[in-house]
Amino acid sequence: MDETLSRKFQVAAAWCGPAFVVLYGLSWVVLGHNYPPPDPLFSAQELVDNFYVKYRSDILLGQSLSTALGILYLIWACQLTVQMWRRESTPILSLIQLTGGVLTGWVLMFGPVMWAWCAENAGTVDPALIKAVHFLAWYTYDMTYMITTVEVIAICLFTFFDKERPALMPRWSAVLALFSGLSFLPLTFLPYIKSGPFALNGYWSFHVAFISYGLFTAIIGWYMVQDLKRLKVPTVPGVAQAIARVQFGA
Repeated sequence: MDETLSRKFQVAAAWCGPAFVVLYGLSWVVLGHNYPPPDPLFSAQELVDNFYVKYRSDILLGQSLSTALGILYLIWACQLTVQMWRRESTPILSLIQLTGGVLTGWVLMFGPVMWAWCAENAGTVDPALIKAVHFLAWYTYDMTYMITTVEVIAICLFTFFDKERPALMPRWSAVLALFSGLSFLPLTFLPYIKSGPFALNGYWSFHVAFISYGLFTAIIGWYMVQDLKRLKVPTVPGVAQAIARVQFGA
């Protein structure tokens, strides 16, 4: 592929991070009525009546859009892997970041599928089933946080040990990413916490964990674009080439 065209594709992929934050935020938070989510203490019938039936059309549209828009995070993570890989002799941190990013992208799409189903079927199926699917989606969405936490640990380690200059991103942005990943730790106990700041609708998740998550994704995406603008080397080598380069000292 022509290097100029490849650069354009990569820039577009880097901008997918900030685009994800804006578009997914609008679809999942605003249209999905997730600021805050429904009270975890609702009975099954209260959940149906006060959330899914009340906001059915908004939730169905918002979560359907979120299912599609979650792919933007995956594209952004793939591009970040490419830019990290260029700077690693053995791309272990790049691959950890890639794996975490891909799995996070899946989680960002799986949860909205379940909530869209709840909105579609609320009022026509047993409320207990709606509540079961609702919480299955939330537990999957929140409690699998470690795949994202491992991803940002890899980003942070890479940034602090990368010796090339100019840096791919400033260290403070990597620390923000790490803070966001570690801020998810209270979600381990989500089944036990139904009220207060650490509940799924609590202050911590939405004003600390989720906001810092959106900020680091958008900020790192911007620095990725700046890195691409000054890039003077061809496209990253494939896996076999990278391994061969290390083995033979190239």
